[in-house]
Amino acid sequence: MPQKNGMATQEPSVEQALAFLSVGDAERAATLLRALLQEDSSDAEAWHAMACVARAGGDAQSAIALAGRAIGLRPEGHFHITLAHALLEQGHAEPARAAANVAVMTTPRDPRAHEAMAAILEAENRVQEAEVALRTALRLRPLDCEKHLSLAAFLARHGRVAEAVQTSEKALRLAPENIFAHNQHAVLLERAGRMREAEPFFAVVATAFPQDAAALANYGAALFAKGDFEQARSLLQDSARRAPDAPETRTNLGLVQMALGALDEAEQELGAALALRKHDARLAVNYGTVLSDLGRRQEAEALFRQVENWEAAEQDRERARFNLGTVLLAEGRFHEGWQAFEARQSLLPARHTEELPQWDGADTGGAPVLLYAEQGLGDTLQFLRYVEPALERAPILLAVPEGLRSLVAQMESVQAGRVTLLEKGQTARSAGAVACCSLLSLAARLGVDAPYPWAQIFKDAEAGGLSGGEPRIPLRGPGDGTALQSDTKPLRVGLCWAGNPGYRFDRRRSMAPACLAPLADVPGVAFQSLQRDHTGEELSFSVAPLPEGDMLSTARLVAGLDVVITVDTVIAHQAGVLGKPVWLLNRFGGDWRWAEGSTRALPDGGAENLWYPSLRLFSQPAPGEGNAPWEKPVKAVAEALHKLVKM
Repeated sequence: MPQKNGMATQEPSVEQALAFLSVGDAERAATLLRALLQEDSSDAEAWHAMACVARAGGDAQSAIALAGRAIGLRPEGHFHITLAHALLEQGHAEPARAAANVAVMTTPRDPRAHEAMAAILEAENRVQEAEVALRTALRLRPLDCEKHLSLAAFLARHGRVAEAVQTSEKALRLAPENIFAHNQHAVLLERAGRMREAEPFFAVVATAFPQDAAALANYGAALFAKGDFEQARSLLQDSARRAPDAPETRTNLGLVQMALGALDEAEQELGAALALRKHDARLAVNYGTVLSDLGRRQEAEALFRQVENWEAAEQDRERARFNLGTVLLAEGRFHEGWQAFEARQSLLPARHTEELPQWDGADTGGAPVLLYAEQGLGDTLQFLRYVEPALERAPILLAVPEGLRSLVAQMESVQAGRVTLLEKGQTARSAGAVACCSLLSLAARLGVDAPYPWAQIFKDAEAGGLSGGEPRIPLRGPGDGTALQSDTKPLRVGLCWAGNPGYRFDRRRSMAPACLAPLADVPGVAFQSLQRDHTGEELSFSVAPLPEGDMLSTARLVAGLDVVITVDTVIAHQAGVLGKPVWLLNRFGGDWRWAEGSTRALPDGGAENLWYPSLRLFSQPAPGEGNAPWEKPVKAVAEALHKLVKM
């Protein structure tokens, strides 16, 4: 054995060279191999190893020549595998398949031969044959995590993401310590639309590589999807510091800032992302959205109109058009706004409408039309008003979510038999429907530009209806809440402070119960909770809990109140359609239906919402995080309550 300074040294070998190559040290591997070949130019393994080094360096042409020389000396199966890969990398699919076929024939139990064949067949778009080859490799090494990962990646590439996730789960069970397996499984879950489930797997990767910007960004994106905004922001900021030129990271960071209410910071991040990728339609739409929320609607409109004309994915252009629609509606430009608002149809999951054609709003000659609820309960209540003008052109069948059925059954048009409310399980076709239309599309289909005037659409029946007795606070014109109190009974006030936490931007529209503390100082008020799952422990003052029941039972409760104070949830719409005074605590950059485009000035200097005349806005004066943005609107509500009690 050779000696150096009295110490034994390892004899240079092909295995040692390949070991250097496996850790990325191609230069030392090549130096060692050249020395071996200088000693023995007939060493086929050394020539093959040189081919591997060439492939690793991206020199497929040299790899072909070197692998060919090795095969000329000794035609080993694994030499043909390397040749096949190199030929494929050079675009020579048929010669590559011939080389892979030799490898399969000579070493049929070597899974690498079948994997090489699979890669070539896939490149030739012979997908089924490629899958057979991959599954053959897997059968030869059923306990090899890498083989399962290869099959999972193949299935994902060909749209079979659910199968890919199942296969990657098997890989993880075989090698739970394999970081690459965790990463691939997380990526597949993301592709399957299961980003929240991907979070613990991205967490493993980020823990293993805490300095890696991509690992931090992926983990941050998963936390964002899960609703853990603060931790997501911290990780994404760390990632952005390490890799400031990553547009996806800057985008996710901007969206997190938006969700938290930090709109100025969101604008900076989303603007930076777009600057890095100037003609990315998706990034442009995100940036336009934050501009709109900041009140910079002209800039947002111009950007959305640009994206509509870009050569971009259809879905991205539809997103731009939909967002343009919300800007136009916020501005009160309803004719074009309703048309652009229709783009949402292509962005939503397909609805089961019994394959009925879409109704264009024309007279049907007496044939029924199905009108269906499309999104949230509040949207449904808002757009029920369009059922009335629709009745002028066709008999109406109405389908609404189960939670609204008993309430919608109280509509005057349903009670009078002019509208048929579909029973659970009843089909529209069996009722004779010839076409269908979303409630949110009626304004566009009927050509009703301005918001259809508010009307009392619910039957006020003495028995079983919605009447809660005569309210002691009659409205005065603009619904500003001023009125005369006729007796000394407490003012009956409903409270709702939070919406569905599953909504991505719920942090901005909902508030912590502690924000309502100033209301505790208002004397002569009996508060009633309209908040689902309210235990009473969240507030610093006494509030009657909301009884169990559906939206009809809540409506009957609301009908007996004097004022409803709520954030932007279904409760605002419910109180509005009942004509009850409703004071809306509105986030900065709120929904288009509360913007100035839906507001009419009154002669006395007040203002009236065109959708609900009984609604009064108490809006955040500026964006921000946490409880602070709610201080001024809640204080204004408390002052308004004080005035009512004193009158």
